[in-house]
Amino acid sequence: MSNVMNIGLAGLRAAETRVAARAQNIVNWQSEDYRPLEARQTTDAGGAPRITVSRPPELSGEFPFVDLAAELVDMQLAKHAYVASTKVIKTADEMTKTLLDTFA
Repeated sequence: MSNVMNIGLAGLRAAETRVAARAQNIVNWQSEDYRPLEARQTTDAGGAPRITVSRPPELSGEFPFVDLAAELVDMQLAKHAYVASTKVIKTADEMTKTLLDTFA
């Protein structure tokens, strides 16, 4: 059960990191020299989400370099990932309680 809890907590942290990166991009969207943060989420061998945040080495495209619509959409996706992770944690907690009640 502990592994499931750890995966749920890692999901919460990944969603939080995605929202923080997107929020910083939105706040700085009108800055001409701002290089937007890119948050990429992957999964490790144990199934836990991993997220890396980086900046492109150079600015490309036209000003503004931040796509507000894409940032807001990803924030909504991160919100749903956060809710899903809380459900994983809640389910693992209920399963642990049921297991303990069965053997107690």
